[in-house]
Amino acid sequence: MSARSSDDGFSLVEVVIAMFVLMVLALAVLPLMIGATRLSVDNKDLAAANAFASSQLAAIREDFPIGATATTSCAALQTRKVPLASAVSDPAGTGMAATVDVLDACPTSTTEYPTSIRVTVTVRDSSSDVLVTLPTRIRVSAS
Repeated sequence: MSARSSDDGFSLVEVVIAMFVLMVLALAVLPLMIGATRLSVDNKDLAAANAFASSQLAAIREDFPIGATATTSCAALQTRKVPLASAVSDPAGTGMAATVDVLDACPTSTTEYPTSIRVTVTVRDSSSDVLVTLPTRIRVSAS
């Protein structure tokens, strides 16, 4: 018969204590992982909303370029308003919708031209919460 040494392995008590320590560490790290995942999803949605709003502004800027030789009328810019009731849906299928608001009225005097008119694009998610609001100014050269 051989004598047993004290290095034969782990006892059941040591295994239970190790499992308890691992469980406590996992419970401490799990909320951090859930928060990081949620933040990643929110950031992805905000990036998509920014891209969608920028594409809406780019379309307006294309029709009203700076230094244009063609007449870029204030009245034409006013027709670019898109109210919430008829918001433009995101073609990428994100469920987001954009509204365009022309904030300034057209000047009444022709001596006030050229001028710039404030325009904002607001992107909302499917529950109508505002994700992004992008303001800009569009130059118009006639009424």
